Parts: sequence; structure tokens; C-alpha cells
Amino acid sequence: MRKFLTYAVIGTLVAGALLGARELRQSQQASDEPPVEILDQTVVQRGNLRVTISATGAVSPQRQVPLLFESTGTVTEVLVGVGDTVRAGDVLARLDTAQAEATLNEALLALDVQQRAYALLTSPPRPEDLAVAQAALNSALAALNAAASTGVTAQDEQIAYLQSELARNQLWQAQLQRDIAANPSPLVDVSSLLPDGATNVPQELIDQANAALSGLIPSSSLNTGSLNAGLNQAEYGVAIADSNYNATLSRTGDAAGISSAQAAATAAQIALDRLTNGASDRDLQLAEIGLQQAELAVEAAQASVDRALLIAPFEGVIALNNLVIGELPPTQSAAMLLMDTSGYYVDIAADETDVVDLAVDQPVELDFDALPDQVLTGSVARINLLPTVLGQLVTYPVRVALDPTEQPVRVGMTATATVIVNELRDVLVVPNRFIRLDRVTGRAYLTVQDAANSFREVEVVLGLRNEIDSEIVSGVDEGATIALIPRATFDPIRGF
Repeated sequence: MRKFLTYAVIGTLVAGALLGARELRQSQQASDEPPVEILDQTVVQRGNLRVTISATGAVSPQRQVPLLFESTGTVTEVLVGVGDTVRAGDVLARLDTAQAEATLNEALLALDVQQRAYALLTSPPRPEDLAVAQAALNSALAALNAAASTGVTAQDEQIAYLQSELARNQLWQAQLQRDIAANPSPLVDVSSLLPDGATNVPQELIDQANAALSGLIPSSSLNTGSLNAGLNQAEYGVAIADSNYNATLSRTGDAAGISSAQAAATAAQIALDRLTNGASDRDLQLAEIGLQQAELAVEAAQASVDRALLIAPFEGVIALNNLVIGELPPTQSAAMLLMDTSGYYVDIAADETDVVDLAVDQPVELDFDALPDQVLTGSVARINLLPTVLGQLVTYPVRVALDPTEQPVRVGMTATATVIVNELRDVLVVPNRFIRLDRVTGRAYLTVQDAANSFREVEVVLGLRNEIDSEIVSGVDEGATIALIPRATFDPIRGF
């Protein structure tokens, strides 16, 4: 055992001596080599790293609208000028509206009439209205009764009948006289007509009867023409009497008066029923149609007046005014230009290789040529889906909205927008110029300085990169010195 320990100690001393000799030789060799040329060097340290995309554009207002009249006519009034601030709904200018306003007033009057008529149909009746309607109905019924009571009485009918019979008797007598005159018969003795055995009849009576019979027979001196004339007159008399009698029977009153009274009574009853029961569905429908038509007429008339007015659609500043009182508005340009300067934006063009890294609401820093000492902020508001193609160049319009600011930003100013795509804080960062990338393997290396003239190449893992710096995920520690030296003087296997 003691012999083994002796050998171990001797071996250790020998190995130490050999190692010391080697280090001495290396030190002598290093002191003999010329110093390495260092192009640049830095220390690995922690910091912030941002990935950005930059582009340039011009400032535009949040909204900008050219204003035009919707009708033609002479400009009668201009109420604002360039630079004036207006509110939404303000009248900026006016054309001649005399005729349009007259039409509007007529439409308003017609609408008032229709509204009153509709209100009368739909509102409950007042007691006084019901009393008036009832009185009107009573009056109409009284008039109807009066017209119907003017007919023929029974006495009038009896008189007309007797007159007709009297005319017939007169005709019969005229016919009898004509027949006797035309065929005279011999005188008859009444005694010959007595029955046999009637001997006790006084002769005086017989003589009186014979005398009466003789009076019935006209004398031969009567004129036959006068008898015919009397007969014709009697016939006319019968015809007239019969006509009067028939007219009396058919006359039941004044037909025109009764019809008029009946119509008045019906109308009065309908008016009373409407007040009592309300308007019918048909009347209400007609009234509603009339009201709607009147309202549409007012809207059309008002629209005609409004078309002669230039009205501000939103709050903003008048940037341009081309109107002159007494002249027609321009036809080839806007009457006025209205800008909403409550906010601004800048439109930039992003390359197709960069747009994939952009997203809405990403923060943006803006540098203005007119404000060299100021950096304004904003955010990505919109990224167009369709590109703009110019030859082989493909870009996408991107809108950057400026945050509210007190700086004197004006429309048309040039601004450079820097979109912050990604940002890391408190990470190991080195400049990209110190990183060597192997194009074959894709690996990354740093040249680390260990001593004054001693360097070695270390493989590192990279993270986020931008145009200037890169994040070091692993491979070196904070505080390590890295150098940039000519590649021809460096042997990655042997070192320096």
C-alpha cells in the first residue's frame, strides 16, 4: 500500500510539471505573436429591442367632404367664410326659395285641415253637438210630415166622383134628345096602355099623363146641328170629369217636396248616428289616407326647400368657399369644402414583405419635417385588403391615426410613420455587425475576447432581430466582450 501511494505522488508531480511546462511554452509563443487587429468591439449587455416598419405619407383630416346644392337657383345668402367653424345642421348658404316656401305653406295649411277633420272623426261627440244633431233631425222629420200631409182628402175624392157622374147624366140626356129628334114616334094615349078593367082611372089623370109624354118629344123645329154640338160638348165634359177624378185618386202629395224632405231627414239621421256611434271604418280609412297624403305633400315641399339650402353634415372647418351672392353656384367644382379637423391620419404604403407583420392598433411613432424636435404618436387604424400594384412593386395602403396633440399639425404636412411591430425589454442585445451567420448551416456565432490577444468563436442562439440589433437567447453571458476582427486572421479551430 505504501509503495502505491509513493507512485501516485510521483505521478502527480510529473503531470504538474509537464502542464506547467506546456503553459510556459504557450505563454512564450503568445508573447512572440503580433497583436490581432480589432476592427470593433463591444460588451454584451441588456437593453430593449424593437422591430419596426417605416414609411412616409401626408397628413389628412379625419373627414373631408365637398358640399353641393341639390337644386339650382341664384345664391341669395352666404352665411360662413373660409376658416369658420360650423356645427352639424348649420345652414351655410341659401338659394332663392320663395316659390318653394309658398308651396310648403300651402301644404301645411292642407295638412292642418286634414288633421282637424281626422280629429273630429276620432274624438267623442260633445253634448252640444248631439243636441244640435237631434234638433236638425227633428226639424227634418217635421218637414217630411208637412210635405206628406198635403194630399187629397176623402171629401175631395167624393166631389170628383159626383162631378164625373153628373157629366155622364148630361151626356145621356143629350144622346136621348138626339135619338128622339132623329126618330120621332107617334103620340101615345095613356088610356090605351091601361089594363083591361081599369075603368075607375079619372080622365083628368089620363090627360095629364098624355100632356107629359107630349113634352118629352121635341118639336120638329129643333136644329139637328145644335143637338150634335151639345152632344160633343157633353162627351168632352165626361172626359174632363173622368180625368180629374183619376188625377184626384193618384195624387198623394207633392212628390218633389216629399223626396227633398226625406233626403234631409236621412242625412240628419246619419249625422246623428255618426256622432253617437262614431265614424265608420270606411270613413276612418278615407280620413287616414287623406292625412297621409297631406303629410307626404308637406315632406315633399319641405324637401324642395331643403334642397335650396347648403347644410353642414358634421362639425368642422370651412376650407373652401366658391359661392358668390347673386350668381349661380359652380357646376364643375364644390360650392364649399368642409373639413373635420378634430383628428388626423397619415396614409402610408407597406411593402408586401412587411404587411404580414402589421396589425390594427399597433403603436406608431411619427416624425414631422415641420416639427423636427417633436415625436407624435398614433396607431394603425386600417390595413387595406387589396394591394396597389405599380409595375413589379406591390404595396398595401395602411392608415395611421394620430393621437390627439397640442402640436400645430396641419393638413398636407409630411410625416414619417414608424410602426412598432414588436418590442422586448431587458434582454441581451448585440449589434448585428458582430454576428457571423453560417449560410450553409444557418447557425450564428460571436467572437468572444478572453484576453488581450486571445479570441474564440462561440455559437449563440438568436431571438428577435431588427435592422440594427439582435436578441441573444443563449451562448454568451452579460458582460462578455465581443470583437469584430478580420476573418482572414482567425482560425475558428485553433483560435488566435
